[in-house]
Amino acid sequence: MPRPPKKIIHFHFSLEDFKQLLEKKEANSIWLAEKYGVKQMTAWYFRQKAQMSMKSSEKFPLEKEVHVGEFEIGTPKKGEPGRSHSEGKIRVVIALEHRAGKPGRGYAKVIEDYSARSLRPIFDTHISTDASVVTDGWSGYKLLKENFPKLEQRLSDKGQNFTMLHLQIRNFKNWLRGVHSYCNREYLNRYIDEYFYRFNRLNFRDTIFEKLLTRMVQHKPVTYKSIRCSAT
Repeated sequence: MPRPPKKIIHFHFSLEDFKQLLEKKEANSIWLAEKYGVKQMTAWYFRQKAQMSMKSSEKFPLEKEVHVGEFEIGTPKKGEPGRSHSEGKIRVVIALEHRAGKPGRGYAKVIEDYSARSLRPIFDTHISTDASVVTDGWSGYKLLKENFPKLEQRLSDKGQNFTMLHLQIRNFKNWLRGVHSYCNREYLNRYIDEYFYRFNRLNFRDTIFEKLLTRMVQHKPVTYKSIRCSAT
């Protein structure tokens, strides 16, 4: 990781520049640095600050029918299929509203493993206890039925029973590849926050950028040290 900038550097761009910056899939720190004539570290630092403002308020849990599943970031190795324990993989759990054949809102979190302990936080934080939650048959979900009585488990059938969920997983992976060939585990949650900030506001594109600017202005001051310390 390069050293942080030693002095404050200001980006000067219009609202239209800001919109183009966030709409561009390949807006990684190298591209940003070249476009605005700053160091790569400065561009990376700016994007991290923007991503921190994209974090969910956690005030509006997913409702009605919610599908939950897991996926992995990283290249699977031979002999390590499914829910293996390879150190080279980053595990993620995703929850997505299912609205009459169309996706609603969604959230995801990096997890340590596939135990009920690791799966529980996304339920407690982002899913209403009144929601009809649908998961595959993995045993880790069984212990969550006590707090989510409408939880139903179905066989995945190689993803055929969770088509919409797997489509969003592919979309996220493709989006992430457009930014990084590889993303460190400690920063992946922030890219997840960015993706779902965009995804959950697809019907509010006219105001998404102005509201993000407001969030960034209202966010408490962020230092390089706090960015590193708050990474998970």
